[in-house]
Amino acid sequence: MTKNSKLARPNIESETEFNQNSELNSGALIDFADVAEKVGATTKRLTKASLLGNYFTSLSDKDLVLAARYFSGYIFPLRDERTINIGGAALLSALASVSEQEKSALQERLVKLGDPGDVTEEAFTNNPQLSQHQPILTLYLLSNQLEQLAATTGTKRKTELVIELLKMATPLEAKYIVKLLAGDLRIGLKEGAVEDALARLFQIDISKVQWVNMLMGDIGETALLAREGKLDEARMRLFHPIKFMLASPTEDLTEVAKQMPDGFAVEDKYDGIRAQIHIAPHSDSHNSILHGTVCNGKRVAIFSRTLDEITASFPDLIEPLTAIYLASEDSSESADLILDGEIVPIGEERILPFQELQKRLGRKKVSDELLAAVPVAFIAYDVLYAFGRILINEPFAKRRNLLESLHLNTIRVRRGISQQVSDISTLDAEFTAARDRGNEGLMVKDLNSSYKPGRRGRDWLKIKRAMATLDVVVTAAEVGSGKRHRFLSDYTFAVRQSETEPTLLNIGKAYSGLTDAEVAELSDWFRAHTLQELAHGKVCIVEPRIVLEVTFDRVQASSRHNSGYALRFPRIVRVRNDKPPEEIDTLETVRRLAATLSSESLTNDSEAFVDSAAPLENASTSLSQEIDRVSDVVELENNINQTSTLEAAHEVFKAFIDRSDRSKRVVVLHDSDADGVTAGVVLHLALSRAGFENVKLIVPDRDRNAWTPANRERVIAAAPDSLFVLDLGSQSEPVIAGVPTCFIDHHRPEGVSPGDTLISAYTWEPIPNTSLLVWELCTSLTDVSDLDWIAAIGTVSDLGEKAPFEMLAVAKSRYTAKYLKEASALINAARRASQYNPEVAVRALLSYDNPRSLVNSNTQEVEQLREARKEVQAAMEQAKKAAPVFSGNVALVRVNSPCQIHPLIAQSWRTRLPKYIVMVANEGYIPGRVNFSVRTASEINVLDFLNSVDLSPGEGSYGHGHDSASGGSLPVERWHELLSSLGFETKKDN
Repeated sequence: MTKNSKLARPNIESETEFNQNSELNSGALIDFADVAEKVGATTKRLTKASLLGNYFTSLSDKDLVLAARYFSGYIFPLRDERTINIGGAALLSALASVSEQEKSALQERLVKLGDPGDVTEEAFTNNPQLSQHQPILTLYLLSNQLEQLAATTGTKRKTELVIELLKMATPLEAKYIVKLLAGDLRIGLKEGAVEDALARLFQIDISKVQWVNMLMGDIGETALLAREGKLDEARMRLFHPIKFMLASPTEDLTEVAKQMPDGFAVEDKYDGIRAQIHIAPHSDSHNSILHGTVCNGKRVAIFSRTLDEITASFPDLIEPLTAIYLASEDSSESADLILDGEIVPIGEERILPFQELQKRLGRKKVSDELLAAVPVAFIAYDVLYAFGRILINEPFAKRRNLLESLHLNTIRVRRGISQQVSDISTLDAEFTAARDRGNEGLMVKDLNSSYKPGRRGRDWLKIKRAMATLDVVVTAAEVGSGKRHRFLSDYTFAVRQSETEPTLLNIGKAYSGLTDAEVAELSDWFRAHTLQELAHGKVCIVEPRIVLEVTFDRVQASSRHNSGYALRFPRIVRVRNDKPPEEIDTLETVRRLAATLSSESLTNDSEAFVDSAAPLENASTSLSQEIDRVSDVVELENNINQTSTLEAAHEVFKAFIDRSDRSKRVVVLHDSDADGVTAGVVLHLALSRAGFENVKLIVPDRDRNAWTPANRERVIAAAPDSLFVLDLGSQSEPVIAGVPTCFIDHHRPEGVSPGDTLISAYTWEPIPNTSLLVWELCTSLTDVSDLDWIAAIGTVSDLGEKAPFEMLAVAKSRYTAKYLKEASALINAARRASQYNPEVAVRALLSYDNPRSLVNSNTQEVEQLREARKEVQAAMEQAKKAAPVFSGNVALVRVNSPCQIHPLIAQSWRTRLPKYIVMVANEGYIPGRVNFSVRTASEINVLDFLNSVDLSPGEGSYGHGHDSASGGSLPVERWHELLSSLGFETKKDN
């Protein structure tokens, strides 16, 4: 598409008016769909941003607005209350009508493919008439149709409109129309990626784009302001939800003292649902599409933690909220207000258990009888906007003082209990007092903390107690959603009726806690051991042989299961391969837990509550409704235990540390390159400082593979009680069976064995190296500020001196880049030289407190490193004379050296041959083996490239590591097989 001339920015208060003032012939929908396909095909955030940026550049102003919204997964702005409100059943009916296929057949394909958009494209492609459609739709025409759909009531008429729209579409366009209607493009793109693309395209700091998007509640208008250079003109708009700040759990009160040494606020942690309140004087000029309702001259809107409007669910709060009077500093008129807090059930003035509030949740309309039976109150504990000022960047203490001035002291609208405390000595008593008041426990907040929308950090801590666990057996498995839509990943589970009665009684359903590799393995097992299929294979009744250990927050009575109980927030701890189904827990244990935990704390995720699966006999009655009901919760739950952020990684690391006995042997197996060696040394020193009495470092042999027999023997000989594996990847097979293992890594993960822990930075942007990741994790364990130079050496080695990390910048200013680079070269030389001896590098790092001292030292260890470096440099000069040969897009360089120089040679040719996959083979490094490195500067993923080469079974390994840097080690015969499959001559040299 050619670029259209930029229009004057319209007033986007009225979508209809905006569309009427725009051209009709730009922004082809097929272009949008084509970009979406390309974005979905890449996992690289930078590539996604580049694709979006190029596309956005080609669009007119109105199309830019629409495209930014659609790529963010929105049809309308966040502040727009309109919804399409069409369910999965209606979508399938429309697709069946247009494609002339049976609805049941489409349902079966939906179970297999998991994405209604994919089902639509397949159905269109298989229809000769639909497959020949030519693209005629534009973003503007689609927007008009979607607005009409939102304004239409009745399932029948909505279905007719969807049919009319799909009849105009090509297969690819139809795919993304249905994806939009279903609420998720599923191309690995969320609003944050669109913000990133806008920031890169218009060369603006991303924090500024995020700030304006938060103010406006419309990523489309934010995109337009960014294009026009008018982000500074943005002003706060109410009646769209601001993402909630989240708290991190802790059981250790000393962590509070360490995290907040200057004092903190202590508040009750309430047992309700999180809510955000927007209040403003009503004006006739207010657009009718705004969220909220008008009462007593004010507009009020209530949003849940999931950013959904829930005003209609709490009509009894509207009038009390309008009674809040916020006197403006400039006039006597009331002003706008945004409050953060909790909705709780009340009995007179006492807060009741969450089960009472649960009676009101999930209902489209709350009856007068239920309103009277279960009254609620809003408890405010933060203020985000008041007096025309955005307050989220103000310190908590200041926001709290302002909240105090609002005099919220009625039965229905109150201010949360809060007090400032200087030490932790009273927290135990406060915790007990909060429980006695009917609340979950305590929240502890840093007095100087700003409000960080959408982030979970250490500025807010929630004091929690340890949760119970049960051993259960899986009785049914259901197809998941999101990234697990092709697997049986949702498990209904049961306990035994008694020790003597083996009847199984279902008590819950869990979606989270297992790795993707574990889910895939279990899915295959359940398919092979299915007793009965329901709902076209979506639900499988399975042989009850897989035992899980599950944790939860509470056991409560439930009529939905034949056990009479349900677990609240069940999560899978591990697969119990060591326990037969005959040894799972019994109903008596469940009853006992129900009694002992009846008044104990719950999590703050109440609004996402799903007590368990529907009875299996009803599973086939409404497939599409079940998909709608579960999908959002599953998407959230599937990510709970993933280390997708540094904060999540800290929690997983701390949990593993807490389970480890400080008096027993801890073994750290780490890679032999500079990144692995420095990661091992940092962890060794940190664990020792934290009180671990017996920590041993082990370096693998030249194979650098934790799973080879030789390296396993090294670990076994050290007799570990727990094991860390650093910078060596992860696999679904344990390194040493029965030894709790924590993998810390930044390569592409290949699974983790049941019961083990994986902390992976592979999906982060940018991806940190392992030593940097280990150093960051250890900051929550002990003071490691003086070990930054060690981690920086690994970072320089792996990512270069310009890697965009704060720790590296600080280390360079403190120690200079020169000494960090010199130290990195010396440490790496130990494993690259013909006398493979990385233990020398370990001893050298443990002997000094800065890189300058190490580099300038004349000790025996450092002299050995210098000699090793000289040998490597000489081998490099010789290897540089080798010339590449080519086959397709692969450039092959063959060298013969006892030194591990092939990665360095590959890296040097990578920049000289940017369009090729560079493969450097070293036939002299390990006798009888060919070790090779693969690098590329192109968009090609070398891991996928190598794994697509299917060799016959045999020794050796290949295809692990990074997307753009990998390699392997193969016996000579298998190496020749690899060469042959790539099109190279395999004749041996004379």
